[in-house]
Amino acid sequence: MPAASPATVRSHGPEGIVEAARLVERVFHEEFDLPIAEFLAREVEAARWEFDESRDLVLTAETGGRTVGALIAIHDAPAPAPTVLFSWLAVEGASRGQGIGRDLFGRGLETCRQRGLVRLRARSFALAAAAPHLYWMHGFRVVELLPVVLGGRTRETVLFEKLLTSPTES
Repeated sequence: MPAASPATVRSHGPEGIVEAARLVERVFHEEFDLPIAEFLAREVEAARWEFDESRDLVLTAETGGRTVGALIAIHDAPAPAPTVLFSWLAVEGASRGQGIGRDLFGRGLETCRQRGLVRLRARSFALAAAAPHLYWMHGFRVVELLPVVLGGRTRETVLFEKLLTSPTES
């Protein structure tokens, strides 16, 4: 088993979404030159008002008192079974390669298992490399390619899915 990252992972309620979203926006802008601020702001605003403690989660990773990673997972209402969407996962460039994304993702998966969630979805931009790799490693499968318009340009996003059959499934 890989060693734990040097970061402290913290769980937040709806109040943590704004801080997590700031990090996500900065990382996606710096890393991929993606203008996601407007798109992210709409999602974050809806998630804050519709936050469901039984399905939604916001995790941040901190080192030296600074937030260096974030996972925002929100309930996916149209799905037929209790579903959560791992909507945004980001780690600052200087903090990558230390297992921080893996720790955030693992903590998110474990929280979903403990809550008895059946269907997990994860979204990633097609041009990203790290997040899709993490999803595949944990048994997620591609279920759909979706176009998203950002800054007047269409970008491909990949929707992944995994079904959990029991709270103890690994």
